[in-house]
Amino acid sequence: MGFIFKKGLIFVSAIKTKMKNFLLIAIALLSFNACQSKKSLGDVDTLPKDIALKPDNLILQQEQKLAMSALIKEIESRIQTVTCDDAADWEFTAIGAKPCGGPSSYIAYPKKLAGEILPKVADLTAKQMAFNKKYGMMSDCHFVPEPTGIECRDGKAVLVKGSSVTIAE
Repeated sequence: MGFIFKKGLIFVSAIKTKMKNFLLIAIALLSFNACQSKKSLGDVDTLPKDIALKPDNLILQQEQKLAMSALIKEIESRIQTVTCDDAADWEFTAIGAKPCGGPSSYIAYPKKLAGEILPKVADLTAKQMAFNKKYGMMSDCHFVPEPTGIECRDGKAVLVKGSSVTIAE
């Protein structure tokens, strides 16, 4: 009986050795295949960025904000050169872009400056949309209602919103 036990023990030991060798070979083959994989990284823009690039992105973001602010001031300054005497000589348009969609606000402009003002407004809106997308901006997603008309008060165009009035400056 002791001899059969030893023989069984030798048999079990041989099976364990074969299983270990099989597992080692399987792991080696899987590792080799993983290293040879040519899986695509997908969209490179969605991959995490190096932390060292963040200061450059922050500086670029600040520069883009300043450029958009300067464009808004330029538009507003040009509009303020015209006195509002008759509301019929004025129109309004959407300006800017909220991250959730829709305009940031509305602005009144004199019809005689439409050819000068509207391309700048379109440029600002496009820049703001690109900025929002590039930097993943978020907002309150509050809907900005379209004004119902324009009134002239003290030489300035005033946007009429429902029952309330907003002065365009």
